Amino acid sequence: MRNTLISDGMRSRFASPFTTAARPCGILVAAICMLAITVQGDEPKAANQQPRLKERLLALHTADAAEYAIYRDSARTEKLELQRKPVYNWTNVIRSGGQSGAVFVWTYRGCPEVVGSIFSSPDGENSGQRRVLHEMHTLSTAVLVPVRDALNRWQPKASLPRSPIPDAPAPAETPRQRLVQMRELAREFSAQSVDYEEKSWQFRLLTQPLYRYESTEPSVIDGALFAFVTSAGTDPEVIIVIEARQTDAGLQWQYAVCRFSDHNLYVKLKGTEVWTSIRGGDNVWEHNPNHTYRLFTDRRIPELSEDEG
Repeated sequence: MRNTLISDGMRSRFASPFTTAARPCGILVAAICMLAITVQGDEPKAANQQPRLKERLLALHTADAAEYAIYRDSARTEKLELQRKPVYNWTNVIRSGGQSGAVFVWTYRGCPEVVGSIFSSPDGENSGQRRVLHEMHTLSTAVLVPVRDALNRWQPKASLPRSPIPDAPAPAETPRQRLVQMRELAREFSAQSVDYEEKSWQFRLLTQPLYRYESTEPSVIDGALFAFVTSAGTDPEVIIVIEARQTDAGLQWQYAVCRFSDHNLYVKLKGTEVWTSIRGGDNVWEHNPNHTYRLFTDRRIPELSEDEG
C-alpha cells in the first residue's frame, strides 16, 4: 500500500500552491493501493513565528483524537484505525479569539469511516484558559460505535448514505483519470452558510482533496474528501464525499455531504439545492437529528504559550 502526501503546514486564509511528496505505507494488498492526500499550504505568519506553540497545539489535538476507539459493529470486532498525521491543519482568526485545529480521519480497509476536527481557542469567559473542542462526523455505511473514557460522548444513530451523482460519467480505468474526474465532479458543487446575524457566507472549494483513497473494500474502488471553507478562516465548513462504488448496475460515482458548522448550511449540485442543514428542532448547534454529526466543548485547560518549557 502507498500513501501520497502533500507537504505539512497550515493553509493561509487564501489559496496557496501545493507540493507533493510520496511515502510508503507498508503492505501491498492484491495490487490495490491506498492513496491518502493531505492538504496543506503556507502557514499564517503568526503561526510561523510561534513554532513551539504550534507543536504543543498539534500534540494536544493529536492526543485527543487518539482517545477514541471506534468500531463498525456492536460486537467491537471491526476497529477503525486513526491516521495520526492530520490530513489538514487550519486556523480561524475571526471566531473565539482565534481558533486552531487539525482534521483527522479514521479508516477501515483503506476507507475513511470518520472525519474529525479537534481544535482549541482562548476561552473568552475565563482568562488564562483554553477551550478544547471536538467536532466529529461519521462517513461510514455502518452505524458506528465510538468508545471514549470521558463525560462527553458521541453516539451516532445512523450511517451516512450515498447518492448517485446525476449525469456523472462512468468512473475511469486508472487512478489518475479518476482523480481528474473527482475534481471535476467536486467543482459542480457549491455551498454557503447563513450565520446567527443572517449574514450569508459563500464558501470556496479547496483545490486539493483533503484525503484521497483507494480501498481494499470491494464496494469502493476510489474516493476522496473535498472541503469547502470561508474567507473568515481555513476551517472546513462542509465536506463532500465522492466515491466510485460498485452497484448492481456497475461502477457509479456517488456522493454524501457532511456538516461541519453550527450555522445554517446550503449545498447545491449544478445549481440545484441537494442538501441543507437548518438549525431548529433536533438539529441544534451541537448535533444533527441522528447524531452522525457531533460538536462539543470537551474541557478547559491552562492556556498554552510559545514561551513555556
